[in-house]
Amino acid sequence: GSTATGGSVATGGSTATGGSTATDSAATGGSTVTGGSTATGATGGSASTGGSTATGGSTATDSAATGGSTVTGGSTATGATGGSTASGGSAATGGSTATDSGHTGSATSDATGTLLTSQVPTGAWLTTSASDFSTGATASGVSVGTTDSGGLTSASGPTAAAPTTDDARTSAATGGAATHPTSGTATASVGTTGEFACPAACASVSNAGIVLRLAGPATAGFPAAVEPAPFNSNRTFQTFAALTPGVNSRIAATIGGSPCDGGLSVGATPGFTTALLPAKSVSAVLRTPTIHADQPVLSVAFALRDSDGRPRVRRPDAVIVTGIAQNGAASCNVANIDSGTGVGFCDVLVSSSEFPTALGSLTTRSATLEVVYASVTEASVVVSAKLAAVASAASLPAASTGLLVQLPTSPRLPSESFTVTASGFSGANTLAFFQLTLYFNQSVVTFAGDFTTTSSLYVLKLGLTPAATPTDMAYLSVIGTAIDNSAGTNVGDNIPLLSAKFTVASGASVGVAASVFTGTIVSFTDVSNSNFVQAQPASFGDARGGARPAGALSVWAADPVGVLAYVSVPEVFNVYALSGASQTSTINSRVVKRSQCSVASGCVRSNDIAGKAAACSLMGVDTESGSLGDCVYTVGAVTASGNIGIRIRAAYGDLEADPVTVRVWHTTSVVVRAASTTLHRVAGASSASCRVPLYQSTPLGVTAIFGGTSLDPVDVDVTCLTAISSSDSNVVSVAGGRAPGIAAGTAQLSVGSARLNVTVSDATVSPVCVSAVFVHGPTGVFSPSALPTQAQSASGSASVSASYVRDDQAALSAEGAGGALAAFALLSDGSYLELLPSMGLQFLPSPAFATVLNASARHPANADYFAASVMPGATDAAGTCALTARWMDQCGPVPSVLASGPIAATVQLPAATGVSVTISPGTPCGTGATCSISRPSDAAVHVGRHTSTQLVVMLTFPQQGAVDFTRDSRTVYTVTSGNHLAAVSATGLVSTVGGSAFGAATIRVSFPTYARASAMSATITVRVDGVTDVTWLSTPYPTYAGSGLVSKTTVYRVACTQYFQRLVVSASVTLSDSSTVDVSQNDFLAASSDAPTVVATPARIDSQYVLSGAQPGTANVTVAFGAASATPAITVSDAAVNVTEITWSTSFWQSTTPVTFAMTRGSTLPTPLSAPFSDATRFPAALRGVLAPPAADSPPLASDA
Repeated sequence: GSTATGGSVATGGSTATGGSTATDSAATGGSTVTGGSTATGATGGSASTGGSTATGGSTATDSAATGGSTVTGGSTATGATGGSTASGGSAATGGSTATDSGHTGSATSDATGTLLTSQVPTGAWLTTSASDFSTGATASGVSVGTTDSGGLTSASGPTAAAPTTDDARTSAATGGAATHPTSGTATASVGTTGEFACPAACASVSNAGIVLRLAGPATAGFPAAVEPAPFNSNRTFQTFAALTPGVNSRIAATIGGSPCDGGLSVGATPGFTTALLPAKSVSAVLRTPTIHADQPVLSVAFALRDSDGRPRVRRPDAVIVTGIAQNGAASCNVANIDSGTGVGFCDVLVSSSEFPTALGSLTTRSATLEVVYASVTEASVVVSAKLAAVASAASLPAASTGLLVQLPTSPRLPSESFTVTASGFSGANTLAFFQLTLYFNQSVVTFAGDFTTTSSLYVLKLGLTPAATPTDMAYLSVIGTAIDNSAGTNVGDNIPLLSAKFTVASGASVGVAASVFTGTIVSFTDVSNSNFVQAQPASFGDARGGARPAGALSVWAADPVGVLAYVSVPEVFNVYALSGASQTSTINSRVVKRSQCSVASGCVRSNDIAGKAAACSLMGVDTESGSLGDCVYTVGAVTASGNIGIRIRAAYGDLEADPVTVRVWHTTSVVVRAASTTLHRVAGASSASCRVPLYQSTPLGVTAIFGGTSLDPVDVDVTCLTAISSSDSNVVSVAGGRAPGIAAGTAQLSVGSARLNVTVSDATVSPVCVSAVFVHGPTGVFSPSALPTQAQSASGSASVSASYVRDDQAALSAEGAGGALAAFALLSDGSYLELLPSMGLQFLPSPAFATVLNASARHPANADYFAASVMPGATDAAGTCALTARWMDQCGPVPSVLASGPIAATVQLPAATGVSVTISPGTPCGTGATCSISRPSDAAVHVGRHTSTQLVVMLTFPQQGAVDFTRDSRTVYTVTSGNHLAAVSATGLVSTVGGSAFGAATIRVSFPTYARASAMSATITVRVDGVTDVTWLSTPYPTYAGSGLVSKTTVYRVACTQYFQRLVVSASVTLSDSSTVDVSQNDFLAASSDAPTVVATPARIDSQYVLSGAQPGTANVTVAFGAASATPAITVSDAAVNVTEITWSTSFWQSTTPVTFAMTRGSTLPTPLSAPFSDATRFPAALRGVLAPPAADSPPLASDA
């Protein structure tokens, strides 16, 4: 056949059996037509006519996109800029030509479909599908294979198709051979318009980016040792020996980031716990080493530990005390056992039969504390206490007269409270009234009562006089009046007079304090007001026995009586060889102090010393496992081996706690691994700075075997605990369990003695596709959904597994709803590379989602990721290609797409189900359903009425609930009635309009342009009101109970004086909505007199206007509130009003006649006098007086005055 070169037409040629060739001179490459097929409509190509039917194949070349498309047998290839339709040719059964217009040259296959690799230029692309074109047959059968040194992916099969094009920029063309660019570089510009086509999905990467991590302390538990992988959506965690029992932990899932940190959180398991084990040992300290018969309470502090020495144990079913307890055994309150320290307290009554009877004698008794689970005693401890007899209560001779005060008969601690009782002995007399004084040494005790201490028989009045100097005695004055003086009442011995509470002073000296209390009977009075006892000293009962003239008190110190020790985390994993960090375990202690207990009020425990109060020492020599200092056991560089039992004793002075045990786990071997030890350059990609090529990165894994003496070895993943170093960080760097390549070469990664070589190569791998994730809502499911509680043991055998299945199909159901976007590039060697915005990652919505999703903003919580959200006004949309993730090479002359992938999304915006319009709480305008505002010029603004109010509009949606639409542009406000009263802005602010009318305006809220709420509307009524009237009332001044109900417009002269009575003005205003407001004390209220010489100009006293008469006559007083006013007439009369009586009152009485009363020396009583007038009004507080008894140095008085 003839050859047409440069676009010339060859006619009349003979039938070609070998095919004619049409060459496109515009491209360095060219398309080959074999077998004489007709190529028509090609721009810049030549037409060959008259050729015979081709038995080979035909070629169509796409010149606008990177690569070309192969058409076999004359099929149509459309959608590429400049692409052509090869028509008229017969089906090609042999080879075809694939031309890459973005590079120099073309790739050709022969008639059998074999790829002629010798003809493939460096950098040419081959892909598996022509699905990036919107129409036309898919060229299939080509699979991704190995990569040669030129970066070309070899393929097998009948057809080699061009790579993915810029999917949104292709258009259909028909004709002959495709036009080619004028040079070997791509000229397609990103952003040109055209028909959208979705890129192929990385269907095999369903869980791309998922990383499971254990939440909680670094060494609480470890991942199981596995080979490092880019993603780990199914993971087992084990060895929870260092996780405090009973503490909740979770397995968290993230997308992206490194194996150890970063990424986007997508959820966590509900949580799991390591089980609390039963207590297997108990230590105890007696808080009451000596127990007195008057305080028969045994108090013990105890500490529980499980079989591995952990203080967090399962709460016992019971803790009981046997041996000396009342009724043989007594139960303790297990609820007060501290869940974190295992420390509890037990207070039980001691049987009275256990105490000796002779005063001053002691006996020792033992008691057993048992810890019980399911009726089985799992731990027990024996304690011994000394029991002491006490003196019997004192008494006075029968039928005598006097006062007996009973004090404690056993020692008391500083700050401890106790009760003092006082009993009267009246002989044959009825004790109707008494007055006594109780003196006490304030340096030893203080009065702790609240001055309401009462007797069951008497009404008491108490007065406390503090000591004038530290050496003086303070005293309590008590007056008692009998409640019932009937015959036989309050007569005889041991009449209860007083029960008062005292507290031992915090600074009281230890020992027996003599003469702490003394007292005097001022008077005992009978029913005939005869004093049958006067000025008689009181008697006291105390620990010495008998009745004595002064009371003594024994004070003992709150000395430490024992030490309890515990270690919260007795398991220590020595990771120094991995991270260079030392690990510690703190030995805590509780120094238990002496406690004094009572049957009624329990025991005082607040004086214990908690924390690292004790000194600690190792029991035996331990030079290999760690060091001890300040009760902190440290393992680090000095550790040479592990040990199951490092025993440590805590002590406070001579007091020692039971020893605690710390187990040390030592790393016996360490291995560092990488998912890949060779990192390739990524073809076409550069670093963010465009200065150096981009290389692959690999996840790392470090596993360690922990063990030690008598410890079963465990093999776990410690990647996130290690400090991995690189011998050359300019070749390979390390961060977060991942090693990215930096430049070609080899670097050695090391952890302790473990070594691993990683090579960075300039041999290239190619991007295949992008797997993208839209992280929003419930993005996945954990399995199992609830993790079980795991048992705990010293070997750390507990384990828990979880898997996470990603689910990107959740629908977005609200405007503004959305989430983060993550993307991962699949490379031609099967590895993955997380893409970040700094690497040229873009997200573009498809045409159907262009007004639905906005994907251009960064995520507010993590700027390393983009975010997508539903745009205002969006419509429902769903698709597997809602967004396209594109990895762009931004370093070339023009940006080009390295790889892309689709993101599915569903937006289902339900219709609104309800609407409400209310008043904003920030602009209140009434109560209930009524809202009222006023014009700025109206006086109503001075009684709290606003001049405007803000509406709040809420639309309710099924999943989203109530959404604020107040300022949404789709919300329309309309005043449907009352336009002359109020107006409303586009954002819902209601204000008044000019005029003077009052009334109600109705405002309608609707959404005519918002399809999801177009049928919704709501109305609200806002009133415009103002002041219409003012009313007044004048009443007596000064005010008194009931004076506000006495209307008075005439004032009289007070007899025998030149003064007139006075009035106070009360005023209220009425608004147009019929509401009233008291304005008596309102600053806007004005009052004036038209005759100031008769009624003086009103003056404000205590915020209200007071009217004062000046001389007889009548004056008009105007009371005004804005435009509303009233003018009452006030008459000043010269007629006199008389004072009819004088009434005086105190807290004891109110009377017009003399009364008998009693007071305590040093106290005072206010005695206001009130003067009623003859016109039925009253002048209160005419005189304010104070009753004062004689001077402090005068003797007490008991007489009429």
